[in-house]
Amino acid sequence: MGEFFKQLITSSNTPWIVGIITAAITGIFSLRKVRYEKREENNKLREDKKMESEKLRYEKRLEKFKETNESLFKDKKQEVLAAIATLSIFKRDPEFEKNTIDVLLSRLYTELDYDIINSILTTLIQESDRDELLYIADGLQDINRNFFVKESPMNQRISDINTAIKSINRSRKLFETDAAAYEVQEKEKKVEYELFLSNKDNVIKKYNEDFSELFAYQKYRHIWHKQVSADAYATFMRKAYLANKKAELHLKLFQNDFNYVYMAEVKTTSTSIERSAFGNSTFVKVVLDQIHSYRNSFVGSQIFQTSFKNGTMRNTVFSNVKFEDVIFENIEFENCTFYTADFKTTSFINCTGLKQEQFNSSLRFDELCSLPEGITIEHNDDYLKRMEQAPVAEPTNETAA
Repeated sequence: MGEFFKQLITSSNTPWIVGIITAAITGIFSLRKVRYEKREENNKLREDKKMESEKLRYEKRLEKFKETNESLFKDKKQEVLAAIATLSIFKRDPEFEKNTIDVLLSRLYTELDYDIINSILTTLIQESDRDELLYIADGLQDINRNFFVKESPMNQRISDINTAIKSINRSRKLFETDAAAYEVQEKEKKVEYELFLSNKDNVIKKYNEDFSELFAYQKYRHIWHKQVSADAYATFMRKAYLANKKAELHLKLFQNDFNYVYMAEVKTTSTSIERSAFGNSTFVKVVLDQIHSYRNSFVGSQIFQTSFKNGTMRNTVFSNVKFEDVIFENIEFENCTFYTADFKTTSFINCTGLKQEQFNSSLRFDELCSLPEGITIEHNDDYLKRMEQAPVAEPTNETAA
């Protein structure tokens, strides 16, 4: 056997052997290359098929999303609620989550039915992380501000309708009483009663429709919209705070109408509030730190277990407010009023800029209030005694009569 291999690798046989080995190696590499190319081709086919499948799946979901959006803005309540339920599924889809939030906020802008409102808010809250909660809160704040800004143009529209009606009445009176004067003004395009007569029914119907819609919106629907957006904003700020109590939380309001809002369990790291209203609102366990307050009103509100800290408050009205367990700390006041306010366990710590006359007719209800230096507030018990001892005015003859 050894002799066989020795003869096999002699010089005369070497080229033949090298040729065989080279061919074998080349064949092996060619086979491996073919297998690799085939495998890559198969992988590409699978990837293309997967991408095509995902594309089809996305297109189907997109079509379903569009259909659901259309249903969301229909008039029938049950269809709207069903659409919101479907959108709750899209809310959990990363590809549609932000679009779902924006669409639901758009619907909330026009909604006053509380079943639909609660369904929208529940869907927005579900599985939202802190950043998403703050994104939604910003959207709600913008909605609220839009209602605030719309108030003046809306009032102007009602005024325009009234002006149009008065113009028609003036034209009618002139038409009926002074034909010559009417003819002169008609040439000058100042009257239009004859034109009105030819379209009387349509004009009156249109005026009535526009006036009724605007009047209802001005008197109560507009107020309801502002309250819904304000309460929703407070809810999402609370949830954002509770999601991470140690994280920074910034509150920035400008021309917002938060009358009747209920705000609870919120602690900010910076606060800027300008030209906003909080009339008849309720604050519970709120801390507004690094505060900048300018031209705001808290008239008629109830403020419990709340702190205003480290900042400035200018032209801010706290008249007729009930304070209980409230702290004002390191605040520089300017032109702020606390008329007819009630104080219980309220402290002003290291505060400046307050004067006695800014607390006219205010009362305190315990001995635990810590007031600014030089400020005194009558105790409620003393006030009641003083009222009992005050002489009763004798009725005058006119009054008696």
